[in-house]
Amino acid sequence: MKNWLIRILLYIPLLGIGYYYKEAFGTADSSGLSCMVYQKTGWLCPGCGGQRALQSLLRRDVLEAIHYNALILLLIPLLLFIYISLIEVYVVKNQKYIGRIVLPKWFPYVLVLVIIVFSVMRNI
Repeated sequence: MKNWLIRILLYIPLLGIGYYYKEAFGTADSSGLSCMVYQKTGWLCPGCGGQRALQSLLRRDVLEAIHYNALILLLIPLLLFIYISLIEVYVVKNQKYIGRIVLPKWFPYVLVLVIIVFSVMRNI
């Protein structure tokens, strides 16, 4: 029972963050934050358009979100997976989770390569 309470207490902030983001930036007229890399260099960084993509997702417009930043749509599930994995492995000490869910050793290198290629391709 204690593990379920820990899980609930650590998963609730995700809902709170989602709700806050929806209320603060979820409307079409909210300006949001501007990208410092784009302001200084004129180049689109890997995160440029990510906030607009999230706003589009909050409005359930997936095609518009892909148009703004497709990489963010791939990274959101990955970040959620990593957050849940960290809670299960290091906080709850779930032994079943430790042996079952493992990212390959090459994964970080491929992820960095994908981010670099995405950045170059969107600035060509």
